[in-house]
Amino acid sequence: MLYRIPLKILIIAAIILLGVLILLNARTIPVISQEPVPEADECDVLFLNENLKKALNVHKEIKRNPLPAEEIWLVPNGLSIPNYMLRAQREIERCKGKVLEMREIKNGRALLKYESEQGVYPLTEIRVIDSLYLPNSSKLAVVFAVREQNKVLKNNTEMLDNLNFTYNLLIPSSRPEFLEIGKKLNANIIPWIPMENSFYAPEKKNQISLGLTNEKEISERLDEHLKKFNNASGFAAFYGEEFLTHQASVEKFTNVLLAKKLWFWDLTKRRTVSLSERECAKKELRCKKSTLDEESDILITKALRTAQREGKAILLFELTEKSIALLANLKSMAEKQGTDLVHAEEVF
Repeated sequence: MLYRIPLKILIIAAIILLGVLILLNARTIPVISQEPVPEADECDVLFLNENLKKALNVHKEIKRNPLPAEEIWLVPNGLSIPNYMLRAQREIERCKGKVLEMREIKNGRALLKYESEQGVYPLTEIRVIDSLYLPNSSKLAVVFAVREQNKVLKNNTEMLDNLNFTYNLLIPSSRPEFLEIGKKLNANIIPWIPMENSFYAPEKKNQISLGLTNEKEISERLDEHLKKFNNASGFAAFYGEEFLTHQASVEKFTNVLLAKKLWFWDLTKRRTVSLSERECAKKELRCKKSTLDEESDILITKALRTAQREGKAILLFELTEKSIALLANLKSMAEKQGTDLVHAEEVF
């Protein structure tokens, strides 16, 4: 049937199809943030190139031929290439320039071409170097969860004394004996507070329950728990699947969190949600959702990558001899990529 279609129409259709394919294959950086770009003064516009180097923390420049890139900018490890690309895009736009080309290539590198009122700048390669890292570029919190019968806290606390990095202990509010041990260790302790659930009967009398009918009652029950922890700035849910899927209770709960300026960590195994990270963001509430998984090297690698890519992450392990052994090299691994090991409240 194609022979009945005029040749001119076939050619136009082919050109349109080719254009669509080119657009699909182009690997330009997406506009990740819709934040308004600050106004630039005349000096910023005039010195876009120098301002961009400062924004990217360029350590060294290399001029080279032949192409593709005429210049190489060496930048410190600790930030991912997509993060550097986003910073470059924002600074170029701030200085009233325009990105002509920006794409990630393999092995921690990106290509960048841009222009300003002064003209088009050379095609530049941004390259991350492992030998130099950027301090305070990312944060990772390590949290050890203390179960009901914890052997390390009972019999082997010197293992925690030997750790060479900052960490948190996550301790159930109903275990005063573990709380006292944690305080003697000068550990940074996160309260693990029980909430309404059908899985763990022993905490029934202590939990934040659906029976609490108003915000005042929820607040008072929280205060009972938090005062044991020197009025901590945040806490985690110990179970709580039923409470955190009950819309009316969650609404009251979030109002209490906001009033008390508490961050919240949901460690339940629930899948349906009434309190999601998206809802938290809308209400300007600091919260996270995690699960306590089997400790492994894979989770360590994943946490480090998340910290490098997104700027912050949490690594949650049960407090065992195995988990402490797995983390023996964590500090050196974090330092190599420019990640600081911090307390959990710093990443919420």
